[in-house]
Amino acid sequence: MKLGSILHGILRDRGFLKRVAVYRAYAVWEEIVGAEVARHVRPLRLERGVLTLVADSGVWAQETSFARPAILDALRRAGVPVRDLHFRQGTLPLPEELPDLPVHAQRPAPPPGEALDLIRDPEIRQRFGMLLQHACKEEVSHAAPHRR
Repeated sequence: MKLGSILHGILRDRGFLKRVAVYRAYAVWEEIVGAEVARHVRPLRLERGVLTLVADSGVWAQETSFARPAILDALRRAGVPVRDLHFRQGTLPLPEELPDLPVHAQRPAPPPGEALDLIRDPEIRQRFGMLLQHACKEEVSHAAPHRR
């Protein structure tokens, strides 16, 4: 068994890949939907390829749902392993209230590419970077579009 396979399994089993995917969705959300929509609709959790979005009103949930295909496409291009979106109305969570996001006292965790800069050994940094790229691509390929 290759080291990459072992590391991928460990990252998957510990939930790291899922947390990275939710963090990535949250990080690119405003860029994908625009500032106005992002003020009213936010990602909440990602389970089995379904990204749950919370809207502060039914109107915002419905309006955003009309853009489902474009949002899914943009999220996938950003490396988020999503196959469908689920909309619900509720109170918008703050980043520190999201269960799947890493919580830090002073600032949010950096995106995976920037986090690699924290690894000092160049060989380990390169291999871990390749592993993350492969893992994210694999997660996206497993999140095939859901047809109803």
